[in-house]
Amino acid sequence: MNTTQIACFLSLGRTLNYSKTADELFMSQPAVSKNIKKLETELKVKLVEYRHHQVSLTPNGNYFWNKMLTVDSIVAEAIGNIRNNDLSDIITIKVGFSDISFEKSYLPKLISNLKRKYHYDVQLVFTDPNGNKKIIDELVNKHYDFQLFQDDLFFKQKDLASTALLTGGFSVVISKRNPLSNNEYLTLAQLSGQKILIWEGNESIPAISNLKYELNTKYNNLDITPIYDSSSLEIYAAANKVIGIVPSFLYNPASNDVNYVKLDVAISINYSIGYLRETSNKAYFENVITSFKQAVNFEKQNW
Repeated sequence: MNTTQIACFLSLGRTLNYSKTADELFMSQPAVSKNIKKLETELKVKLVEYRHHQVSLTPNGNYFWNKMLTVDSIVAEAIGNIRNNDLSDIITIKVGFSDISFEKSYLPKLISNLKRKYHYDVQLVFTDPNGNKKIIDELVNKHYDFQLFQDDLFFKQKDLASTALLTGGFSVVISKRNPLSNNEYLTLAQLSGQKILIWEGNESIPAISNLKYELNTKYNNLDITPIYDSSSLEIYAAANKVIGIVPSFLYNPASNDVNYVKLDVAISINYSIGYLRETSNKAYFENVITSFKQAVNFEKQNW
């Protein structure tokens, strides 16, 4: 019997749904089922029943669930207090985020997971790449502990480091009325003759600068204009007036009027979590980084 088996059982006893438990624990549904079976085998007791497409606990399962819920709460509290090195205060971690659709999808689960496992309170701070305050300055001045953004932004400061969470590239934002929107990939040559808006923040981002350089030197027949608001870019693209180019992490699955088509260009971007190098010495650091990796890896399978 191990902690993963207990976590699966406690979650399943609460949700009575294998799919919801898998989402909650960032696991696959077969992995949850396998852990439940192993727990039953070790205990030599049937804990869970599945009849008529419904999950329920057996009488023994219900008894065991209530007892283990109490034990788990005590253990989680003790571990959290020890890791926090403080028996009274709960650690608050400030995370800068830019409110992209992908973050809206995985951050709620991440926050819940950090609270449940480590008693960390996550405070989100909206950071506008186009605002008056520069993201790098806010991080260096310790206005928050972590920042979610492209990793090449963090390379500019020697006091900063980052951990890659997801590798991507660029996408072409294009009206569904445009025949090119049906392509799986688009090359820069295929965009010839189009009016293009390219997203960039108010800070110089190397990957964006590299793409602009390639566009201006190799494809000078393109009509390129920078734009600092990704929402406006999507609106213009939806009106079939322009084609937009954005980092692939800005993909918005809720859009009904545009497609996001992969741009075939040899420039990669890492969606990363940035921090001051000294932050890596904090007791909570590894727990936070590991939790972010797990949350992103799980979410990208459904993205």
